[in-house]
Amino acid sequence: MTEKEIWTDEDFDVMGWHDCRLYSISLPNENFEFKIDIDYIFRWERRDDLFLGFWISECDLIFHDISDLQVAIEPENTIPTTISDITRKNMRPTPSGGLFVWDYRIELDKGAICFSAAGFTQKLRSQPKFPQSQDLNNR
Repeated sequence: MTEKEIWTDEDFDVMGWHDCRLYSISLPNENFEFKIDIDYIFRWERRDDLFLGFWISECDLIFHDISDLQVAIEPENTIPTTISDITRKNMRPTPSGGLFVWDYRIELDKGAICFSAAGFTQKLRSQPKFPQSQDLNNR
């Protein structure tokens, strides 16, 4: 299986992050970028009722022009942490009118991360692999 190496907010409607493992978050930098390190599940393989495995890649998910970051994660038993869903709503122009921003919510099995951002880029660090588990568990 080969996937394109860069995905953006234009792909949001065809993407899904359910059960993707989150390894780390990097707080916003001087460029107002917020990065999370995940294993992205591209496909769940099944044959009839038989589950076979997952096509998974290591990815950097980077949100651009971030503001209003709120992180609420339960401190106990955070390993592993998985994403339940990523949603966005309330698209609006910035005060300068130069960008549009969305309100994003990353729902985790152990909390949530909320913020506003102009968009995202998801970059593959490797082409998908086919482990039997739902993550690569290699970091």
